[in-house]
Amino acid sequence: MKKINDLQATEVNQRPRILGQEPVSANAHQPNPDPDYIVQRFLFPGEVSMFAGPSNLGKSAIVASIAAHVAMGRDFCGMRVSRAAILYVAAEAAKGVLKRAFPFLRQKSGRAAAFGVLDMPVDLSDPELVRRFAADAKAFRDYHGCDDLVVVFDTLNLCMGDGDENSSRDTGRVLANANYLAKTTNAHVLIVHHMGASETSRPRGSTTLTANVDTGFTLHKADESHPDGTVFIRVNKQREDEKPAPLAFKIKGFEIGYNRHGEKTTVPWAVPFKPDSSLIESQTIKSANKPEPTLASRRAKDLLRVLTHLHQQDGGEWHKRKEVGQMSGEPFNQIRQNSDTMRKQVNAALNALLSEGKIEKAGDSVRLCAAGDRATV
Repeated sequence: MKKINDLQATEVNQRPRILGQEPVSANAHQPNPDPDYIVQRFLFPGEVSMFAGPSNLGKSAIVASIAAHVAMGRDFCGMRVSRAAILYVAAEAAKGVLKRAFPFLRQKSGRAAAFGVLDMPVDLSDPELVRRFAADAKAFRDYHGCDDLVVVFDTLNLCMGDGDENSSRDTGRVLANANYLAKTTNAHVLIVHHMGASETSRPRGSTTLTANVDTGFTLHKADESHPDGTVFIRVNKQREDEKPAPLAFKIKGFEIGYNRHGEKTTVPWAVPFKPDSSLIESQTIKSANKPEPTLASRRAKDLLRVLTHLHQQDGGEWHKRKEVGQMSGEPFNQIRQNSDTMRKQVNAALNALLSEGKIEKAGDSVRLCAAGDRATV
């Protein structure tokens, strides 16, 4: 009887651990109906995705389009977006990435976007290097005042060192390190890869590249019934949520000026189709009903983020209220098309920051308060 009592006491006082870790109780788990996301139903924090497509069909332009929408906190292809810092590892062509992001980030609303391009490969097969990279990536995210982070590796074959993409061992090691990066930084890690010449439904190389990712999507050219330059993404795998319908894009040229010979110069531009396109989901996702004070607080926090970023760039220049509103993120998306409502809500958010002493004003212009200064109300 004593042994039984001792065993019962041990079970009550100390739960058993397996290899040093306590198992999660499945019967006590309650799934979250509103999970965190980067792009709703598409990209999630703490996960790894792989985007594969043929060469010269617009992969990098589409990734730049996704990244720009996320960096600005703008809804994408009919899906909600949570603003995040973008760290784009451009192992293949950094200038090409910058050109493809330019059509979106050129406008004033892009000035406060956290979108950094790293002009070098990062060896995902090296665990020590990935640990160092993870620490730097978190510092990059925190510097830009973002809660979330997206890390893009473009492309896989240049970010796996001496590894062989056809080897399950080498690709498994790469994806294990990518998962480590995602989990330790709570980032979404997006890996860009190629398709094989004869295979149009999966990434080139080992099947591990399909099996060991959370989200897998591929790029395809639309049939002849659609305009030239039309391509679409098909989500083939989605662990976190239901798969979104195909996402359609028009790959076109964006005019940036003229060269020395008077010839028009363009850069590639991946323009998402409207949500009612026959290739993408037509159902509008309704926003959750949240208390107005919470929304007002989020809007004030977003404009403080904009002014903080501008202060880091210019050291204290004054900025018109309207310009600050143009650089706002997702808390203002639902009213952005109504200029009068947008103006009133931007003013309300800025006035809240003024009353808290976080910013100061001069006429119709505002700026971040310097340390120790008092706001002028």
